Formats: sequence, structure tokens, C-alpha cells
Amino acid sequence: MQNSKDSAPKNNASKQSAVRAGRPPGKLAGEVDERILDAAYRVFMERGLHGASIDEIARLARAGKPTIYARFETKEALFAAVGLRNAARVRAHFGKYSTTGTTLQARLLSIGKDMLERLLADDVIDFMRLSAAEARRVPELADFGRNARERGASAALEALREAASATDIRRFPAFRPERIEITARFFLDLVVGPLLMRALVGESLNTLRAQIDTHVQSSVAFFLAGCRSA
Repeated sequence: MQNSKDSAPKNNASKQSAVRAGRPPGKLAGEVDERILDAAYRVFMERGLHGASIDEIARLARAGKPTIYARFETKEALFAAVGLRNAARVRAHFGKYSTTGTTLQARLLSIGKDMLERLLADDVIDFMRLSAAEARRVPELADFGRNARERGASAALEALREAASATDIRRFPAFRPERIEITARFFLDLVVGPLLMRALVGESLNTLRAQIDTHVQSSVAFFLAGCRSA
């Protein structure tokens, strides 16, 4: 009887030790992962991939280096994981756009302003800039860039289809079903592309955001002139 009583605490202690030594279960493991990714994002944003250190990330995440390396074999692998998580956040900005307005021009103005206001958010541009700078070292980021462009083109196409009524299509042949895809690409190039490119090469986001209304007004007018004669 005495042996039976003595063995139970030993078995329980062994189980508890095994849990402590291994990866945290369930929800706790997810919380550790999020802390690591949040800390890594902050450090990568401040220092870039080359300047970031796992020591600093571990300190911010309140996690040991062995814990980080158990999940991410290299700093590049951790950067790629941060990239994939933030790619999902960036893609969320390519959602359904506002198409309010009583005329086609008004609806296009609404779409253009909505797209640029979302894209010129600090977190979106910061991550795009970093991804562009580190794409050679982390090839997965090239896939992110391609997917983001495809998602943006798809969202613009859906918005332009919704914006144009049957009457609008008669007045503006570029909105006909057989032409609408290339029309959406021109819309992105003329209305969205210029300010986005200036943001990616380092211009002040506050300055660019202040120019959205004026830029969209002039670029949509030029875009519609071409749509009328297409």
C-alpha cells in the first residue's frame, strides 16, 4: 500500500515536468507565438532584417532565445512569419470599397479616395517598404507582393463593375464587360499608383494623405475622359 501511495506523486511530478519542458499547450502556446511576432515586428520595423537581433526580440517578447529558435530556425524564418501575418492584415485593406454618389464620376471619386486612405495607412506602407527592402533575402515576400497586387486589382475590378450603371456603360464604352478588366488596371495606374509609389520611396505620409482629394479629383477626370472615347 505504501508503494502505491508513493508512486502517485512521482507520476504526477513527472507529468508536470514534461509539460514544463515541452512547448506550452494550446492557448498558452498561441499567446507566446503572438508575443514573439509582435516583438519581432517592432524590432524589424525599427532596425530592418540585418540590424535586428534575436536577443532584443527575446527581451521584448519576454521569451527565451531557445523558445524563439524552437519555433523559428533562423532570423529570416522569423521575418518571413512576421511577413505572412502582416500580409493578411494588409490584404484586409483591399476590401469592398465605397461606391456612394449619384453620378459615375462621384462614385469613382469615392472609390479612389477610399482606396488611397486605406493604403496610405502607416502600418501598411511601413510593411510594404520593409518588404521591398528585404525581398532578396526573404523570397516569400515576393509572393506577398504579387498576391497584394492581384488582390488590389480584383477589388478595383469589383468596385468599378458596381459603380457603372447600364446608362454609364452606354456613355463610357470602357466599362463594357469585355473591357472592364483593363479599365480597372488603368484606374489603379492613374488614380492609385502615383501616390502609392511616392509613399513607397519615402515621401511623408502626412503630406501624401493631404493631397488625396486634389489628386483623385484630377486623375478621375482624366480617367473618365479616356473612358468616354475608348
